[in-house]
Amino acid sequence: MKNILCFGDSNTWGYDPSTQTRFPKNIRWTGVLQKLLGSNFNVIEEGLNGRTTNVDEREEHGLGYFRANRSAMDLLSVTIETNSPIDLIIVMLGTNDLKTNFNQSSELIAQNMKSVCELIIKNEYFLSKSIILVAPTHINEKSPNLLDSFIGTTKISQSFSSTYKKISDDLNLQFLDASKYVETNEIDGLHWDEYQHANFAKAVFEKINSLSF
Repeated sequence: MKNILCFGDSNTWGYDPSTQTRFPKNIRWTGVLQKLLGSNFNVIEEGLNGRTTNVDEREEHGLGYFRANRSAMDLLSVTIETNSPIDLIIVMLGTNDLKTNFNQSSELIAQNMKSVCELIIKNEYFLSKSIILVAPTHINEKSPNLLDSFIGTTKISQSFSSTYKKISDDLNLQFLDASKYVETNEIDGLHWDEYQHANFAKAVFEKINSLSF
């Protein structure tokens, strides 16, 4: 059996913008992917709301809330060890880094994402070194409910397509641009509806099938 670790933020966790709860497993893209792949694969869900590449929410950021352990760099190594052996890691992060409270440029987010990937590659428990780096979807500022901390960040989110592709080229990773298959909803401008989860699962499934895996 092949183990696939899906490491990401709320769109990997399966946040439902219409109910502000979690989609059922069979709706989440990870669950749909499991069904598409079949019983010879084990899809491991490691999504967390608010997860960033390398920024932790702190009181001085002025977000009005504080959630510990949101930085991927803090939990990634133990997550890999806990779930080992792992044959493939799919990582999709960067959206939460866009929060204007964090004051992160496109270049800095890309640099932090590269550090996340390098940490994965160097992990002694991850022997296969097979990684799919996913560029997140774009912020939809047409949403009337978009959080203030994401206003004005669409252009940076659109840069992920090119900056993440360069990371994948530099580190010899597989690459997938989520924005080619998925659009964020207009409810909150950040998350996906059930149809987008299904679309993304299919795209990931086809990507996996294209690999010598």
